[in-house]
Amino acid sequence: MDIEFLRTLDPQILLGVFVALVAVGAGAAYYLSSSSKKRRGCLDPENFKEFKLVKKQQLSHNVAKFVFELPTPTSVLGLPIGQHISCRGKDAQGEEVIKPYTPTTLDSDLGRFELVIKV
Repeated sequence: MDIEFLRTLDPQILLGVFVALVAVGAGAAYYLSSSSKKRRGCLDPENFKEFKLVKKQQLSHNVAKFVFELPTPTSVLGLPIGQHISCRGKDAQGEEVIKPYTPTTLDSDLGRFELVIKV
């Protein structure tokens, strides 16, 4: 490329090209860094999984917070905000019951998730 050609270009055009190249480079760097940091969640939409209950805190006479441990301390639940999980258990008569609950922890919280449940 001839350097004289660059000298004849309008400085505003050169500035615009420079800004566009920086923006494309920054966007590519952000995309590559954010996609490599995403962790795979430990939920399986096709199968129930067991999680160990590590803490139960009574919040009122009929509401409790349950804290469950994920498989590893660096695991994430993998559930977008506002989505629910289906919990399976047995009622007082021994019948299987499945109920949806929305976790109160963020998806970025590591190693655990919490459910606040009216009991």
